[in-house]
Amino acid sequence: MGGRTRIKGVRYILTAALLSATVLAASTTAQAATGFTTVASPNPGTNYNEIDGVAAVTTSNAWAVGFQRSTGLLFHVLVEHENGSSWSVATSASLPSSHDTRLHALAALSSTNIWAVGSNTTETATSANSQSLIERWNGSSWSVVPSPAGEPANSELLGIAAVSASDIWAVGHSTVEVGGSGSLIEHWNGSVWSVVSSPALSAYGYLTGVAAVSSGDVWAVGRDGRHPTPIIENWNGSAWTQVSQPVSGYDSALNSVAVVNGSDVWAVGEQNLSQTVTEQWNGTSWTLVPSPSVTANGAQDTLSAVVALGGGDVWAVGSTLQNPVSSTLAEQWNGTVWQIVPTTDPEAGSNVLATVAGTAPGQPLWAAGYGTSSGTPQTATLIETTTG
Repeated sequence: MGGRTRIKGVRYILTAALLSATVLAASTTAQAATGFTTVASPNPGTNYNEIDGVAAVTTSNAWAVGFQRSTGLLFHVLVEHENGSSWSVATSASLPSSHDTRLHALAALSSTNIWAVGSNTTETATSANSQSLIERWNGSSWSVVPSPAGEPANSELLGIAAVSASDIWAVGHSTVEVGGSGSLIEHWNGSVWSVVSSPALSAYGYLTGVAAVSSGDVWAVGRDGRHPTPIIENWNGSAWTQVSQPVSGYDSALNSVAVVNGSDVWAVGEQNLSQTVTEQWNGTSWTLVPSPSVTANGAQDTLSAVVALGGGDVWAVGSTLQNPVSSTLAEQWNGTVWQIVPTTDPEAGSNVLATVAGTAPGQPLWAAGYGTSSGTPQTATLIETTTG
């Protein structure tokens, strides 16, 4: 989701959290907010292509995941790689062509240990049954890693964060009733994935982003309720608990979370179907920090992903919907205020940024999503990078 992910046929403005789990020093200098420019990216699907997750290993090694389609109704996994000069389609793990398969989020521990999560759906004329899809890159190829035993029916993973090679968290949702979802948290211990108990939410609650300070301090964000309000949960090393947060308005959500350190954590999303939301954890409580929104033409703004490079260098991306099309949106926290950063909208229709990643202050960022037009393909991958 990210960016935008499909949940039971409905499109929500969500994201999968990305490589925002890295603990970074707070005393870093923000790079100049010179803005994002579009770079060429491949489109293997002749009809539809979307990127939901991106991870930067180094300045010359980045990965992106999503899904694509050429014909029919089924989507298939899309994996792309950047080698320092260009993006290309990478070979993903072998999966049945009769399944609907999608990847939504990435976490990179090293160039030889990268994880991606999403969903694998088997569809018939009368039903669809999903389970999580978990893949791993070992430096030479992608392979499917078994989903946990006892995973709930119709599960999908939307976010992933890695503490170490033997301590990885993934979050998402599972269908509990028609039209509703339940939150889902899974953990990798170095050998197997398992389902971990989490606080009870309504039938419409689910988690979309996760980030880790340490093995005993992990954060997850999402939404709860039919007309949702944001939720935040924390792992203290032994159990997940829900933590109070300041936004209570309906039709609001937190989509992504990123860590600077244990007393500086950011979560982003939207509120009241119209405004961006940025919340900050100071080690004691979450507070709402003012962030700019586009006000022209009754715009509906959302922040889908966030990455923290330092206490004064935090970036968020998303989109602003001004009927009938969406435009890209990016913002930067410079240690004092959030400010809108220039982005590009290369397609004639909608342009959406769903994910963002970076390696270090002063180094280029990657932001990705999709754009629409009347051409071929009608929906194309969108990748942008900073120049400052």
